[in-house]
Parts: sequence; C-alpha cells; structure tokens
Amino acid sequence: MPPESEGLRRLPRLDRFAFISVMRQWLSRQPVYRRVGLGVALYLILALSAYAIFGGNACAVYVDGNMVAVADDEKSAKQALAELTRSKSDQAGCPVVITEEIDYRGIRVDQKEMLDQEALTERLGESLTFKASCTSILINGEARVFLKHKEDAEYLLAWLKGLYPLEPGENPMFKEKIELAEGSTEINNIMDLESAKKFVLLGTNKVTEYKVKEGDTLWDIARAARMDIEQIVLSNPGLNPERLSIDQVLCLSKESPLINVVTKRQVTVDEEIPYSVEVQKDDSLLFGEQRIICKGEPGKRTVTYEIVRENGLETAREVLAEELISEPRTEVVAKGSLTMLASRGGTARLSRPCSGRVLSPFGMRNGRMHEGVDIGAGYGSTVMAAAGGTVTFTGWQGGYGKTVEISHGSGLVTLYAHLSSINVNNGEKVERGQKIGLVGATGRADGPHLHFEVRIGGNPRNPANYL
Repeated sequence: MPPESEGLRRLPRLDRFAFISVMRQWLSRQPVYRRVGLGVALYLILALSAYAIFGGNACAVYVDGNMVAVADDEKSAKQALAELTRSKSDQAGCPVVITEEIDYRGIRVDQKEMLDQEALTERLGESLTFKASCTSILINGEARVFLKHKEDAEYLLAWLKGLYPLEPGENPMFKEKIELAEGSTEINNIMDLESAKKFVLLGTNKVTEYKVKEGDTLWDIARAARMDIEQIVLSNPGLNPERLSIDQVLCLSKESPLINVVTKRQVTVDEEIPYSVEVQKDDSLLFGEQRIICKGEPGKRTVTYEIVRENGLETAREVLAEELISEPRTEVVAKGSLTMLASRGGTARLSRPCSGRVLSPFGMRNGRMHEGVDIGAGYGSTVMAAAGGTVTFTGWQGGYGKTVEISHGSGLVTLYAHLSSINVNNGEKVERGQKIGLVGATGRADGPHLHFEVRIGGNPRNPANYL
C-alpha cells in the first residue's frame, strides 16, 4: 500500500474527508499536464481510502441465506465449525454431516458484536442440523427406532422375540409389519441399545416408577394408577403378579408397546361339559333349604383350540374341532319355599339335632326362664343341623360353652350349646342333618347334654312345637 494511503488510513474519519476536499481544490489550480498524473494518483488514494473506510473488519456466517453469527474472521468461523462437527461425531459415535448450506461474508461491525470462540460454537450448534448414518426400524412403514448399527437393530428384534416364555409349538412373530432400513437421521434421534429396548416396550408415554410397599397387591397398585393389571404385567416382563417384594420397582405406563410379539399354537384337550341345574319348588322345605332329587353329571368332549397370545398373555381362543364323548345330565334340586316355620302338626318341621330324650323342657325353671330344651345324649354324640342354613356363630358363648348358631332365613335361628367340639366355620353353608359338632358339657352344665334353642325374630320359641 502506498505511503500516502497508509497515512490516510491513520487519519480520523472526518479528517479523511477534509483532506480529500483540500486535495481536489489544490488539483483544480494545477496545469493540465500535472492534473492528469495527479488525478490518477488521487483516484488510487480514493479507492484505497474507500476500502479502509467501508471494507470488512469481521466475518458473518450465513446458514441457508440467513446470518446467524459474526466471527473475528473466516478462519475463526471455520475453526469453530470444525470443532463442533468433531464434537457431534464423537457424540454420535460416527461421522456426521451438516444438512444446511453455509456461507462466509465480510462485514463491518462493532467489536462488541463479534462472538468469542465458545459463544460462536454454541450459536452454530443451535443453528445447524447434524445427521449421522443409522439403521432404522420401520413399524408399519414408519421409522420409529434409530440405532447406530444394523447388528444392534437385529439384536433388539431377536431379544424382543425371546422376551416372553413360549409354550410347546409356539413360534413368535411380530403383530406389526417390521422392516430394517439404512439411512441417516438427526443425531439426537439415535438411541443406545438399552434405551431402545425400553422405548419399544413402553412406547412414547412418560414412564412412572412405583416402589412396592408393605401390604401392596397388584390390584391395589393398578387401581391407584387407574390401569389394568394386564397392562402393568406387560410393562414389567418377568413380573410374578402373585409375589411382589417390598421396595420392588415397577414401571407404570399406559401406552401400548411399539412392537407386540404374537404366538399361535393348537392344543387338543379333554374337557368336562358343565351340567345345568333344574330347580323345583318344595313346600315341605324351609326357605333356604334344598334337596338334590337327581344328581347332575358333567358331560365330556375332546376339543382342539387355536390359542393366540400377545406379549405372553392369552388374547383369543378359537375352537377348531370338537368331538362329543358324553352328554351332561341335568341336576334336579328341590328348594324350600316356606318362609315361616309351621307349628307342631304343620307341613315343615325341624329335624332333631341329636338322639335322646328331653331332660329339661322349655319354660320357667328354678325361677328363671329356660329358653330351650336340654336333650340327653352321651358325651361325643353327633350333633346335626336341624335345617339347612348358614352358620352365623361358632365359639365360646358364656354359660353356653362351645356354641353354634345357624340362620335359616326369614328370622329363624337355631342354637346348639355345651358342645365338646365344633365341626363347622362361620359363614359355612350347611344342609339339614349335616354334622356340626359333638355333645359335651362345656359352660354351665351338670353333665353331657345338648342345649337346643329356636329363635324367630330374636325371640325364643318352644323347640317342642317345631321338632
């Protein structure tokens, strides 16, 4: 650069314009032959001055035509891009490519608008798209899972097929159409193998983890999470629904798996055909009592099923063939219809609860009300239900000793006291004549005997009128 131009660049901007103006006035006063030479020199000085005044002092980076950052110079911008590309390649585990078009242009800006190397790298990272080659798993034609290597994708699919236990004759296959494709995608879409496994199993829904507490059942957890038990089992392969352990962590997800494993198999089994029950009304029995007139028998058949299972759970069962071996026989049952016990001489009576004579009748005894009858029987003799019904109490009851109470419906209750042992449980259904205990002398008793009471609507009645 000529010395004159170098000196001009060092002038302040306003002084430069003043200098040029003075030079033009001075040139106008010179002879023609000197004007030509001096004009050429002045032209060069003006060109150099214009560059000095208006030329670039920085480098603007353009991405697809849009300016995204300003660097000190093009070299700094390219160096930042190279470092960013190297970092993204390390992240992806393979070389990456940039999809946008990048341009560098000189620009004059204030020093404060220029980005340092770290800020420049960050700005470029936000503005550029980095892609890497990968293997995509296509589910029904849509790329949903992206892995670095084809071997990882093949391993994932094989792992999924072997995840659920197989029955003999089952061949696992995918419910969806599954394909592998080579291509590229944004590096943020590429997963490692373990993340891809969870993604395929649980879908896109946000997964919630639940730690099992003491007393938890799978039904309680499913109800609290508003999920089906089957969905929890699907989300936790290998889970035993009957054996949860404290602090066991369950994955709760309402999304269906991205890929479902389906199996089909045929099985041939011998089955019982349930028999039907025909009920007949019998006015001689109390309400709630029943008597089998003709015992039913199940039929038999040989059936071939096609069983479909999805992710280890049976979802369909279709009958392919059936051979009848024997027809079922209908059971005929007589059920009582009498809602209130008849008095002595009526059509329905209670059976005697044990053999023996009445030692002490119903009524006043020694100035106190004796609310039942005492039936003499040997120690250990069988005590039977006087009618069919439901056991409502078993156990020790004050002066009664070991006691059983049976409800027969319509407010009718019978009580059996002073037993030596009890052979039924609370809530158990009993039939007329069924053994419920043994005669004893527990409680306030002078010797072995059965104290038997009949109560209707909670009021004691004389058992002699109903036996």
